[in-house]
Amino acid sequence: MYEAYWGLTEPPFALTPDPRFLYMSKEHEDALVMLHYAVTRNRGAGVLMGDIGLGKTTISRKLIEVLDPVQYKIALIVNPILTPIQLLQEILHQLGAETHTRNRQQLVQQLHEHLIHMYERGQRAVLMIDEAHLIRSANTFEELRLLLNCQMNDQFLISLILLGQLELQKKLERVPALKQRLAVRHTLKPLDQQETANLIEYRMRVAGYAGERIPFTPDALYELYQFTGGYPRLVCQLADNALLIGMAQKASVIDGYLMHGVIQDYQGKEW
Repeated sequence: MYEAYWGLTEPPFALTPDPRFLYMSKEHEDALVMLHYAVTRNRGAGVLMGDIGLGKTTISRKLIEVLDPVQYKIALIVNPILTPIQLLQEILHQLGAETHTRNRQQLVQQLHEHLIHMYERGQRAVLMIDEAHLIRSANTFEELRLLLNCQMNDQFLISLILLGQLELQKKLERVPALKQRLAVRHTLKPLDQQETANLIEYRMRVAGYAGERIPFTPDALYELYQFTGGYPRLVCQLADNALLIGMAQKASVIDGYLMHGVIQDYQGKEW
């Protein structure tokens, strides 16, 4: 809507997890490297935790992008509120092994056989579970732990990556047998003030901005950081609102005064 006004070719602050727009802060780079290590070095399982809106989902999509699609077959569970039976069925489906049974023993056997066939073809399975903190049943966590028993010649036949909010930690504490198998663990933290400014510029450039300086002034970036605390999702929401309001007001830049007003409108009260 405002792209042409600001010299952009696409929206810079969409909230969909597009890996192109992932600004690789030190935190995000560390997280991606560790998850990549867990998969490519066959470490079994890894977990990425962090508060809401820090970029866990986008990192998972970036990981999928950088993994060799010939070598790695991904099963991505984005709604983990599943029974153990439903989970096994969904994993088989995404790995290309259709099944119609609801018998747990048969499902486990089919999955194990399919993983062996993949291994013999030089392929590895990767199971990513987004929003893993939403898993309700301890039996589902136990099923995930048992998947790691699928091994061949001391090699894991499937890698497990859990992504979730901080409450996932408490749930994992109740399943110590699974927690002990999480060879790689990382907790995301918010961006600092400079990284927040870098995020804004990076996304503007990816979206086609070619000007010498982005239209957000230092004062605007300071206001943005002070309110958001460096949480990328909130940063993007407010930056998007600011570009829209700036266009409506025929502004040439987003300054501190305009950004303060955007934040105040977002809050619905004085800030």
